[in-house]
Amino acid sequence: MFRVILFLSSLCMLAGCATYKLGIPEGPPFRSIFIPAVVNKTFSPQMQTLLSASLRENFASGKPISLADSRNAADASLEITITQYQRRMASAQINDTGKPASFYLAMTARGTLINNRTGEIYFKDRNFEQRIQSFGSDQLVERERQNLYLLARNLSREIHQGVTTTW
Repeated sequence: MFRVILFLSSLCMLAGCATYKLGIPEGPPFRSIFIPAVVNKTFSPQMQTLLSASLRENFASGKPISLADSRNAADASLEITITQYQRRMASAQINDTGKPASFYLAMTARGTLINNRTGEIYFKDRNFEQRIQSFGSDQLVERERQNLYLLARNLSREIHQGVTTTW
């Protein structure tokens, strides 16, 4: 009886370990991706170009996924829509509390990742958000323009990580 129980318990343990894989988790189930032009639903028209270019840069230089030129040549497609861009006062000038000394710049985008071969949706309408603070009390407009690139780069890195990591 003891041998039967030992045999059955050993069999259960082996069955539980049969699908275990040693090492780092595998990456996403695709090797190439197509990124159509980013759709922008905000009042900041330059964000579309900045985010599109930054996303392509990240995927072109990043691994393990290569960037494809068309939807037909890619295993997956990533559709990104910028849904919100905000500029809020972060701090006021010392001598005039009505004038800002710095702003918070925030951008939110929604992404959908689709398998081009099967039509399977890996994720739909996933939110990605980044926020930075822009300083320069007397040149806030110029500083905001300069920081838009940084905001787009940070958001594209977050999106790249969300696509390339195991979900």
